[in-house]
Amino acid sequence: MIWRALRPTTAPTASIIRTPIRFVLPIRTRMFSTSTAETSPAADTPAAPTLSSSSASSFTQTAPSVTSPEQVPKVQLPYFVSKNNLDNFGVYHRRKAGGNLKVTLLKRAEGNLQALKHDLKEALQLRDADVSVNSVTKHIMVRGHRRDEILHFLKTMGF
Repeated sequence: MIWRALRPTTAPTASIIRTPIRFVLPIRTRMFSTSTAETSPAADTPAAPTLSSSSASSFTQTAPSVTSPEQVPKVQLPYFVSKNNLDNFGVYHRRKAGGNLKVTLLKRAEGNLQALKHDLKEALQLRDADVSVNSVTKHIMVRGHRRDEILHFLKTMGF
């Protein structure tokens, strides 16, 4: 047993070097080129807007030409489903009524939700009673756990 008078008054300091951990999220950037010829021959990515060399005072974008059947111009839809900051759709499974009722919830939809409900009902071959729209929260509820089918529908629609 060490007497109080012989004990050290302060605890020894640990030599631990603590460095802060930084998380870097990917950021999408748009590239503007000053030449009129394309520099990257990527077929699946759309052509980047270019700076017009004829008018130096104003920026004009050139429309990408349709060269393959994959690059068909998209139809303007009356609704839009946005993604979160992790680039995922807001599609979630829910259980209600004590776990007996299984529901899939689609969030972050904007625009004409009735048109989205109609397209979703036709794509998944559902009855009218299986799909409902909550106009206050702007959520679409689909009866059953159909998350993968809804995600496939949203990706094929081009969102």
